[in-house]
Amino acid sequence: MHSRTSNRATLVTLATAVAVVVVVVLAAVTWWPGGADDEQEGPMRTVFMGDSITWADSTSVTGTPGEGSWVRWAVSGPRSPWRFEADVAVPGQTLGEMEARFERDVLARRPQAVVIMGGTNDVLRQLPLEVSVESLRRMAEAARDAGARVWIIGPPPIGAVWGRSVAPMAAAAEQVAADTGATYVPVAGLTGPTGEWLEGLSWDGVHPTEAGARALADAILSALD
Repeated sequence: MHSRTSNRATLVTLATAVAVVVVVVLAAVTWWPGGADDEQEGPMRTVFMGDSITWADSTSVTGTPGEGSWVRWAVSGPRSPWRFEADVAVPGQTLGEMEARFERDVLARRPQAVVIMGGTNDVLRQLPLEVSVESLRRMAEAARDAGARVWIIGPPPIGAVWGRSVAPMAAAAEQVAADTGATYVPVAGLTGPTGEWLEGLSWDGVHPTEAGARALADAILSALD
């Protein structure tokens, strides 16, 4: 009789121990970072979407961005709200092309924050503004609905030699941000009286030099202060 009671007590103890382990494991899985709904203090895990201005001389999606990328300098200081997760920018892409891969390249990473800088190639190719803007809107909405905080960076200037203005795209992007609850970040302080990049900040009127990338990052962070 004593043996049966002892065995029963042992089984109860083992069952309790197993239950405790299961609860601990489930709690750990629930807490473990990896989703857009993570709540933690400090910079947010961020995926950056863009074109060659964002990619620049980078060599890896998840490695340290190149020195010619503004992202490198925007995530390296204490002022930044972003913790680098990935730079999924692709040189030459329009907003529509970014949208086509947005779920795979951005949302699949379950970021806490998404930063979108685009529209330059749309302007250079003279694509219909309303079509490009709708792609931007759908990306912002998709990221928001996935639980990520969204920043839309206004397109940087385009030199007069290209015969294009980013002003309409910038205004439309700002409206998209207002409509979707995203934060719009204007790019300011990088141009002279004629709207050109300041001397030394761009090597072709579109793409920033390393100094331009640093200045662009500083302008973005200053707008967030």
